[in-house]
Amino acid sequence: MRAVLAAVVLAVALPAPSTRAAGELLASEIVEVRQVPGPLAPDPGAPLWAGVPAREIPLAPQRTLRLHDRAANAALAEPAPRALSVRAVTDGRLLAVLLEWPDATEDRARLDELERYGDAAALQFPLRFGPGRRLPYVGMGDGEERVLLHLARAGAEGTQVRSAVAAGFGSSTRADAPAVQAAMRHDRAHGTWRAVFVRPLAVGANDLARGLVPVAFAVWDGARHERGGNKALSAWKLLRLPGREVDPAFAAELEAGRRPEDRGDLARGKQLVDGMCAACHHVGDRRLARAGLAPDLTAIGLQATPAYLRESIVKPSAVIVPSPNAAQHQDRARPRDANGAFPRAEAFVWARTDAGGKQVSRMPPYAALPPADLNAMVTYLMTQGAPPAGAGRTP
Repeated sequence: MRAVLAAVVLAVALPAPSTRAAGELLASEIVEVRQVPGPLAPDPGAPLWAGVPAREIPLAPQRTLRLHDRAANAALAEPAPRALSVRAVTDGRLLAVLLEWPDATEDRARLDELERYGDAAALQFPLRFGPGRRLPYVGMGDGEERVLLHLARAGAEGTQVRSAVAAGFGSSTRADAPAVQAAMRHDRAHGTWRAVFVRPLAVGANDLARGLVPVAFAVWDGARHERGGNKALSAWKLLRLPGREVDPAFAAELEAGRRPEDRGDLARGKQLVDGMCAACHHVGDRRLARAGLAPDLTAIGLQATPAYLRESIVKPSAVIVPSPNAAQHQDRARPRDANGAFPRAEAFVWARTDAGGKQVSRMPPYAALPPADLNAMVTYLMTQGAPPAGAGRTP
């Protein structure tokens, strides 16, 4: 089973059922974008936001990446999801997204500071998306499907804004996106941050002028020493742009694994996951495996979609997630290298290279699983990290 996160659609597009509207099963994943007159500005306190409904989205710490920082890693043990409120508007040319989340402390840092970290927020979009294309791995994309990131960080002298393209952990490169703007404002009285991002619907190859637009959200808490991949992250969600048709084929692909017939027996799913997965993964109440031996699935239900989990079980090599912590484990039974260092422990490397030079997951594929068992496992995994009742509803 691969790391947390990402939505992966099936290779063959599923036809949209004729008995319901395209995208109907995605309602809980959608942020409605309201049409408003322009121009739009990156102002967290703009009056227009007061009349825009919010969608509450849970975030969970990204446990896939662990730092050489005890204080930062300690924050990963927090069991409760974090809350994020999202509002979005468009004037037909620009898209503006307001993120609001609780944070009692206002943490700002200079670019040259090494031991202080600024609070931050980010939007992530697939660089390209549509029917017949799977969504990227939600943790910074992957080698086949890249993502475009917009980051706003609280700096000592104001909001620092940058955009980047990424194809996995540690791969981000700056993107030339001067038209993307952002601003952050902390409300000390209420202990909340607000961050607004404003961008054209089209930024280079990234064109959001569609009925459904995949998007993921992340926030960083500087007081917890969070930075880089050490953050709280959502699964892929969807922006619903007004006045634009929903592509039925794309909606059907995104609905994969969400249909009533795809739901399995929860108790059976726990039994199967405990027996098949807990030897390598942390999941549910099972903590038998050494940390880093395989991706931590503690909050996988907040950072993945059913379709991603299904393919992770049946075809784990479809997307290779790099093991970012492999070098933290040494094999002391093998000789040191020329610099006196022990080699890394291969058991903590999540993929190997086959004879043809292709990366292959070390997890065995379970393609022969009976459909009922596969449905049961996915149903159980989607409960991991489940938010409190009512989260995700629009007030």
